[in-house]
Amino acid sequence: MPSSTSHSETRSACRLPVRALSLLGVGLVALLAAAAYTLWLNPEIRFYRHAAQVKRTWAHNLHRYHGSIYLVYGASSCAFAVDGERMIREHGLHVANFGMHAGMESLFLTALATGSTQPGDTLVVAIEPGLLVVPFDSPDLAAQMGMALGAPRLVHASDLTGERVHWVENILSLRPGAYHLFTLLGKIALRKPLYRYAPDDVRPSGWQQTHERRQIPDQGVSSSGALSPDAKRLLEALSRWGKTNKVQVVYSLPWGWVSGERMAKFQKMNARFLLEVAGFIPVLKDKSLGAYPVREHFADTEWHLTAEGAVVRTDSLARDLKAGEYWTIAELEELEKGL
Repeated sequence: MPSSTSHSETRSACRLPVRALSLLGVGLVALLAAAAYTLWLNPEIRFYRHAAQVKRTWAHNLHRYHGSIYLVYGASSCAFAVDGERMIREHGLHVANFGMHAGMESLFLTALATGSTQPGDTLVVAIEPGLLVVPFDSPDLAAQMGMALGAPRLVHASDLTGERVHWVENILSLRPGAYHLFTLLGKIALRKPLYRYAPDDVRPSGWQQTHERRQIPDQGVSSSGALSPDAKRLLEALSRWGKTNKVQVVYSLPWGWVSGERMAKFQKMNARFLLEVAGFIPVLKDKSLGAYPVREHFADTEWHLTAEGAVVRTDSLARDLKAGEYWTIAELEELEKGL
């Protein structure tokens, strides 16, 4: 006859799979709940999904009614800098602003922009140097946005780089972190807006503005360094992609606030940075070299221009695009030595 011990072991063995399946079910439900929150309720994702839709719609309409266009993209320094409606009204240029969020990083930002181009367009790369001098990561925000837009191939710019879609990594990235949850609960408790920007802050052309004003650090933006190997591969891929797709690809330094005493050093570092970029794609000849010293023209960070600052930057970029002049290697070398 079987012993009582064997009966106990049998019952325990039966319970183990049930417990495991229960835990697996709880985990799956938790992941689905987290994903649903991130995709449809997360205030940051909702804002940037709206921003992406606005930008895509503007680019689509420009293509439909005007043919070839200029599409400028980067992180938030770009989003706050280029007023597409002013470009049309004052300069007769058809420009779409695809600036988004630095946390999405270079690959996603690039893929989102290139996806809205057509042959004959000009793609203006205006990514902050700080995003191009570091190794590329796999940021959660990029994965969350790629999934929210129903376009996971944007996350690693798969159509440009050939990188496969990282499905497991993307799905796991949909879990909101503890910092996000505690921050959200704090805002609810204090009755503050759930996100610092609102849909109305995004104009039809993709240009973004804010009424918020914050203290800006005295030193201003940081100087740039050397291109990372990842950035070099991206710029090389962009150059090939532009030739294949008949899209002109150029680079334009975004503007940041820099105090007067730091301007020469900042511009010298940027000239060195542009020397590397010019080895891959042409660099628009913006003689400011990314330095803008009017502190009152920045809103809540040293990269976010106010409406008044955006007028200056928009008009400057329009002149650069119309002139079609680019820095030569010799000119940049001379600037680096002379500043």
